[in-house]
Formats: sequence, structure tokens, C-alpha cells
Amino acid sequence: MTEKRLATAAIVTGAFIAVAGFVTSVVYFFQPWRSCDYEDSSAGCAMLAGDAAVMTFAMLATVVGIGVVVGGLIVRAVLRRARDAG
Repeated sequence: MTEKRLATAAIVTGAFIAVAGFVTSVVYFFQPWRSCDYEDSSAGCAMLAGDAAVMTFAMLATVVGIGVVVGGLIVRAVLRRARDAG
């Protein structure tokens, strides 16, 4: 696989991971499946430990995905600069 294709694959994969992590984080923040007696909205209910772990992992995945996208963009820019220079 050429460097350009590898950079493109990193950008696409990182974007997918970032979007999936962001959507999961938002869903777990609002907790639409949760109900509790002391709160009218599901977002006001306390988060369980397992839900917090999933949300933490999703937030980390979002950050990692953004990092992979940025890395792919940097590699692509370096390759373009090298191609134009020589």
C-alpha cells in the first residue's frame, strides 16, 4: 500500500472512530433508556458504573480518532510537499 493510500485509510478510519465515539458519548450522556423516581428527565438520573465506563471509553475513542485523522492529514501534507519539491 502506498503512503498516500495509507494516509487516506488513516483519515477515513480515524473519522469513523471519532464519529462513533462521539455518538456513543452523546447517547450515554442523555441515557434515553433510563428512568428514575426522583427526576422527570432521563438525563437527570444517576449514571451507573458500567455506563460511565462505556462513556469514558467512547470519549477516549473520540480523542484517538481525531488524533488519527490529524496524523493522516499531516502525512498527506508532507507527502504532497515532498512530491512538489522534487
